[in-house]
Formats: sequence, C-alpha cells, structure tokens
Amino acid sequence: MKRMLFMLATLLIVAFSLQGQKKSLTHSDYDSWKSISGSSITDDGKWINYTINPQQGDGWLYLYDVTASRLDSMERGSGASISPGIKYMVYTIRPRTAEVRQGKVKKLKEDDMPKNNMAIRTLSSGNTVIIERVRSFSLAEKNSEWFAYLLEKKLPEKRERGESEEARAAEKTQQTPSRREPEQKGNELVLLNPVVNKEYRFENVTEYNVARDGASISFVQVKTDTTRIDHFSVRMFDTRKETTVTVFEGKGTLRRVTPNSLGDKLAFMHTADTGKIKIYDLYLSDRSSTARKIVDASTKGMPQGWCLSENSSFSFSDDNTRLFFGTAPVPVEEPADTLLAEEKFSVDVWSWHDDVLQPMQKRQLQSDLRRNYQAVWHIDRNVMIQLADENMPSVRLTDRSNGDFALGSSNLKYRKQSSWSSTSYSDYYYVNVETGERKLLLERNAGSVQTSPGGKYLIFWCINDRAWKAMPSTGGTITTLTSNNEVSFFDELHDTPDEPRAHGTGGWLEGERYFLVYDRYDIWKVDAQGIDKPVNITGGAGRNGNIRFRYQNLDREEQYINPKATVYLTAFNYDNKQDGFYTLAMSKPGATSKLIMEDCSFGSPSKPKNADRFMITKGTYTQYSEIYVCDLRFSGMKKVSVTNPQQSQYNWGTVELVEWISFDRSKLQGLLYKPENFDPSKKYPMILYFYERSSDGLHSYSAPAPSASTVNRTFAVSNGYLVFVPDIPYVEGYPGQSCYNAVVSGTYALLNRFSFIDKDRLGLDGQSWGGYQIAWLVTQTDLYAAAFAGAPVSNMISAYGGIRWGTGMSRM
Repeated sequence: MKRMLFMLATLLIVAFSLQGQKKSLTHSDYDSWKSISGSSITDDGKWINYTINPQQGDGWLYLYDVTASRLDSMERGSGASISPGIKYMVYTIRPRTAEVRQGKVKKLKEDDMPKNNMAIRTLSSGNTVIIERVRSFSLAEKNSEWFAYLLEKKLPEKRERGESEEARAAEKTQQTPSRREPEQKGNELVLLNPVVNKEYRFENVTEYNVARDGASISFVQVKTDTTRIDHFSVRMFDTRKETTVTVFEGKGTLRRVTPNSLGDKLAFMHTADTGKIKIYDLYLSDRSSTARKIVDASTKGMPQGWCLSENSSFSFSDDNTRLFFGTAPVPVEEPADTLLAEEKFSVDVWSWHDDVLQPMQKRQLQSDLRRNYQAVWHIDRNVMIQLADENMPSVRLTDRSNGDFALGSSNLKYRKQSSWSSTSYSDYYYVNVETGERKLLLERNAGSVQTSPGGKYLIFWCINDRAWKAMPSTGGTITTLTSNNEVSFFDELHDTPDEPRAHGTGGWLEGERYFLVYDRYDIWKVDAQGIDKPVNITGGAGRNGNIRFRYQNLDREEQYINPKATVYLTAFNYDNKQDGFYTLAMSKPGATSKLIMEDCSFGSPSKPKNADRFMITKGTYTQYSEIYVCDLRFSGMKKVSVTNPQQSQYNWGTVELVEWISFDRSKLQGLLYKPENFDPSKKYPMILYFYERSSDGLHSYSAPAPSASTVNRTFAVSNGYLVFVPDIPYVEGYPGQSCYNAVVSGTYALLNRFSFIDKDRLGLDGQSWGGYQIAWLVTQTDLYAAAFAGAPVSNMISAYGGIRWGTGMSRM
C-alpha cells in the first residue's frame, strides 16, 4: 500500500512538473507574436480604440470603455475613426488573410479579389451595421456627424442556371464594338449621418473629400460618352442644409479636389486636353458660386514656359486667404520615331560634371520627374506669386501658412560634395510670400535651420562654433546665443568621424522671443535676441541626478508654451535606465517635481482635450508595451490591453544591467540576458551581440521575430543561451581597437564574475557596422568559439569607393 501511494505521489509530481514546464521558442512561433498600432482616445476621455495584429494573419480591433472598464473586440477590424460628437465609430473589416492568399494563388482579377467591408458601431448601444465591399471612408475632424464612404465596383449579377452558352454569346454580339456602351468610371459614394439615419447616394464618383471642420463634403462625378470622352461634375454637399450644388462641369480630365478646413472653398485641377501630354489649369470655387479658372500657363506671375504641375498638391492657409500649389516646366512629348522597341538602346552616361553620381540619379529619377515648385494664389487679391524655382527648389511656410515670411533653401551648389562629405550644406533665403521678393540670409550653412512659429527668427546650430545662433528672418546680424563654457549643447558621446550634432530644441514661449534648448541633461531658456543670458530652467537637476529632461508637449495644436504654466517633462536616468515624468513650473527655474520613475519604458502620454487623464504605453523586457489609463499624476494606472498572453507558455528571459572597466580604463555598461529558467549551478553558452551603444534599451521589449542577420535576444535565451550586449565607445580612427577594448574586456569581466558562463562556448553576432567589428575581432583573439558577421565591411579600402544600394550614394 505504501509502495502504491509512493508511486502515485511520484507520478503526480512528474505530471505537475511537466505541466509547469514552459516551451522554448521556435521559428514557427513568430507569426503569432502581436503588436499594437493605431491607438487613440476620444476628447472626452471615455473611449480608447486600438488594433492588435500578428506578424502574419488576421488582427483584431479593440474598443475600451474607460468609465465602465469594459473591453470589446472586433475581428479583423482596423483603421477606426470615432465621430466628432463621439456618437459612433467607423472601421474597416479586412478579408481573411487566407482568403486573400487563395485569391492570389488563383490569380483572380483585382475586382474579383476579396474586399474590405465597413462597420458602423453606435457607441452607446454597441449596435453595429456592416456594409460590404467598401473601398474607403472619411470622417470630419469636428462639428459634423456626416461622413462619406465609397463602395467598390458592383459585382456582375449572377446569371440564371439554365441560361445557355449560345444565349450569352448572342448577347455579346448584339452590339458591335463601336456601338457598345462605354464602361463607366467611378463608384457609388454614400453620404451618411448615422445619428439621424439619413443618407444620400451618388453614382460614378472618382474622388471625394470631407472638410476638416465638417461643413461640406466635396466629390467628383464622371460620365463617359460613346466617343470615350469623360464629362466631369464637381459637387459640394452642405452638411448643415443637406443641399448639393454643382460648382463645375467640363470634359477632359479633372483631379485633386481639395477643400479648405472650413469647407467653404474648393480647389482642383482640370484640362480639356485628351492627348498623352496634358497641361492643367487651376480652379477655385466656393459653395455659392461656380468654380473659376484662376491659374493657367499664361497667368501673370507664371514663369515663362511653365504651367500648373500635374503632380501638384493643394493647401490653403489657416486664414483661408491663400491657396498654395506647385508649378513645373511645361511637359514635352517625346518626338515620334519609326524604331521598334527592340531596336532602341538604353545607356547610362557617367560624367564627372554631374552633381550627383549616376546610380543616385537613377534612384531619384521618379522623384525628379514629379518635382514641382511652390507657388501661391492670393485669393483676396487675385494675384499669383511664384515662390520657389529650379535655383531655389524648397520653400518652408511659417505661421500655419499665414506668415508673410517663408524660408527658401537650396543645396544645389553642394550636392557634388555630398559624395564624400558627411556634412550637408545649403543656402537659405528670405522669401516674401506677398511679393515673391527673396534675398540670401545664410550661405553654405551646415545642418538645418529652424524658424520660430510666427516666422520672426531663424535659429540654427553652428557646427564650427558648436553654439546656437539666431538672426531676424528679414536678415541682419547673426547672434551667438550659447557658448559651451558651462555645459555642452552638443552630443558629448558623439564618436563618428564628423561634427557632433546639437541635443535639440523644445519649443518656443509665448511672445516669440525665448525658446528651449537641451544639453545632455537639462533644459535651457534662450533669448533669440541674445540680450538675456541662457537660464537653466531645470536648475541643473538633470546633470546632478544623471537624468535627461525633455519638454513633453501634450497638445498637438500648440504653437507656443505658456511661460507661467506648469509643464510636463520626460525623464530618463542614465545610471539605472529608469523612465518617467516630472513637472516644471516655468516661472520658477529649478522647480522640478517628480511624478513617477519606474524600471520600465514609457511611451508619450495622450491627454484628451476635455478629461483629466492620460492614455500611455508602458513596457519592460518581459512585458510588451501595453496601453494604460491613469490620472494626470500617473497614479492609479489601469491596464487596458493584453497583447501577447501566449508569452506565459514560453521560457522567456530576464535582463540585467552590468558594468565593468574596459582595457582603456573607461567605465562601460552592457545588458546581460538570461533564460527565465536560469540555473546558476549550470554552465551556459553565451552569444555577444553589439552595435555601438545599447544599454539605454534595458527596458525594451524584444519580440520574437525573424531578422536579416542579427540574433533575436529573446529567441536565443528561450533556447538556453545567455546574450551579452556591451556598449562600445569609439575612438576616431580606431574602430576595431575600440571594439576590442570594450567587447573583450566585457567578456573577461563577466567570465571572472559569473561561474555559470561556459568559457569554451562563446559566440559573436553583429550586422553591418557590427559585422565589420566581428571581421576585425576574429583576427585579434581566439577567445570566441564561433562568429557570425552579417553584411560586414571586410575591406574598408574597397568599401570606400562602393555605392550604397538603397540610395545610390558613394560610401565615402
């Protein structure tokens, strides 16, 4: 009896042991690993929606009721939009991945492939209406519950089963090809208000646009006659009056219908040309009048031999007094010849006169063919002004396109130099939007130039002086705003053979005189006029605590920071890698207050306009970055999403921060990953992976996924390996020796510290630059039993004259 009881107890122990064992990851597990995308919270803070998609397969859309703590899911849902009044949600239902794949296997025509459906869900009740075969939909950003959706082309009606083949053939021959009705273009557009259950339908619609403020929905209808000529109608639906007006009718080609934000103005391009080369005209209308042609090739202000570009996009200034568009030289049709295609030759001609190399020209060809140059139509004055041209191809507008100043730039004189220099240069110009007047402000300036929101100042980082500088946008004296006597405003850890970049800026204060500048740790208030000395508004708390502070903008429409407000700061501790948030009273330099610092990685918080709460992501190496809601002090965190519950079935891992002294006496950090079922009494093989510095990513989640040639840390530790990721600070001119000093010293430090590392089973893995390090390391030491170099540069001299595949640029 005792023997039987003992055997039963043993079997139970074994059974529980096997049940509690976790699986090791395999390559077949990758597809099931999921990620979050498209998360948003409504302005009242009540509803959160997001999608969770696997690496391969069908995803889910989730809707979370914050008030009721209730989560609902919608299979294959994506691209959700919630109406401005927060009454309903519209989303896409994608076809099953397997069905799409099967359609591709069968080589179905595009119209016969599985299509998206659309769902409309009433938020208060949860009732959902599904509409099949919807190509697209669009909602206003505010003020209107009307939205629009465009259906796919209708499928042919199913024929009667008894219909004979002879009858079908006879039907096809009833009409001769010349008399057969032309196939109509466009699809059915539906304008719908689910709140009041009203809709309007329009056939043969080719494009549509919902005004941002919801006042109107504009669309284009086309009818093709028996001569194959298209007849277009541009129409505007007034969402308040529920009336539709036609603002234009004409034949030819019509594109790019673009309303202003208020929905009371509309721009589009049209041409009556039916040939291959088309020259378009620009039209403008409002709801009360027929569209009028405002710009063509002969308009005063249009450069000689130029016209409206067919690749132009349109935009209105915020005050709706200006319409911006693009122009380009008149397209020229290739002369006809009698050669057959196989009789023509295609050659690449290289010349040292070219400002960019031939491979780069080929990579940029399509972009160059679509290039157009900014112009403006002043609606209140009926005047066209050309702003950019081939000598100054780029123009940046200010004050939400309302400003009279625009910043022009050109790098044309310095493009050849880009083949061997890592520093890019440009000339910068003052451009008057009212008159087109321009003058040179900065010549051969390295790096980018910023404008203040209202366009009053230019600020830029001078790489030679390693200082922030400013000047009035109209031109004048350049003022040095910072010096590096007290702190460095550039990246002190920069270790590549070019000039270090600045730590950046954080926004402008109201009044447009002061702006925020970062050093490695703290935030400074800097006077653009250079009169007041810079003030460390975080009071040195960052440098003293080895914490990086940065301004956290909570309002995407914010142009200026209130100098009397209490603002939020992100905080990152360089020592222990904790992440979190502080507050700062802007009017009291140094008045920082900690809200939260944790051993995790936070995303940027989203604050609803009309609710005192945050939606934020939070994750660690062992937990995917999930969505949480909390109050404005980051307390009472409530978890919303659960992305990868299957992870609990697998042997995952842990990560810890390790430190050591390198061969050149530098204090370094690195990351050591161990299996979840780690046993310190065992010996484990260890893989080293490195690429510059990685230790700041201590709390980053590493999802199991395939890669080109880098080791997946989670996959490796799940299968019984240790993974060591050391930081490498480089000494210019000695990259290989720098790697040796850091990596080999770190390896010996861990071998001396931990007995569980198998010194006879050490491996190396690196990709690209890391691959070069490995190719160098294996010539210097036999410490490692195996090494894998992915896409390495094994010969620097050869690589110097090589061409990068992605850009066509010289590797010099």
